[in-house]
Amino acid sequence: MSGIIEILTTIITGGELITKIKDVAKALIPEPAKDLKSKTRWIQCTLKNETQFDVLLTGTYFDSGRYWDAPGSFGEFSQLVFSCCNQDLEPAGVSGGTSFRLSLDTKHYYDFALGWTNPKIGSIKASVIESSSAKDAYKAAKDTGGSLTSKYVFEGKDKDKKKTQFVIHISAAPGTQSLFVLKQIEVPQAAVEAGIMADGVGIADVVVLDD
Repeated sequence: MSGIIEILTTIITGGELITKIKDVAKALIPEPAKDLKSKTRWIQCTLKNETQFDVLLTGTYFDSGRYWDAPGSFGEFSQLVFSCCNQDLEPAGVSGGTSFRLSLDTKHYYDFALGWTNPKIGSIKASVIESSSAKDAYKAAKDTGGSLTSKYVFEGKDKDKKKTQFVIHISAAPGTQSLFVLKQIEVPQAAVEAGIMADGVGIADVVVLDD
């Protein structure tokens, strides 16, 4: 059975959660800037945060290239758009990774990293891994992208003080406009008790801070 991590946060559930997720999902993604698209190699990454938790930027790795519009930390139920391109006078392409931390409460965090590539030689790729290593995310990038679901279940109470559980799901779709989606998915109590986790692969990188 997957482990359960208890967090001290009032969990949004049911129709309210669904509505907020839909609002983020349908939010328009801006077109890449013309100056960015004029570069030899470029990539625009959108991370949709379909969770109630803030996302903190923790690290960057470049195998080649640079940020055109750098990422940062951002809030719940919103999206982050950042972009990268080849270095000036160095048309080697752009490839790297960015790491983030989902802030679950004042003590618990969930680390993940995204990989993205648009090299001079090779294919456009993307990845997501449960890790704090942006470099490892770059190394894990595939032309088919990928997804993961946290093996651990996170547990808290809803606004009616009822116990509720959820998992984190993240997907990575490659392209010059790569799309990464971070989801908060409710898990029925019966499934938790039975140890049944849909797509439950990998080990969640959960950090618990000491008092």
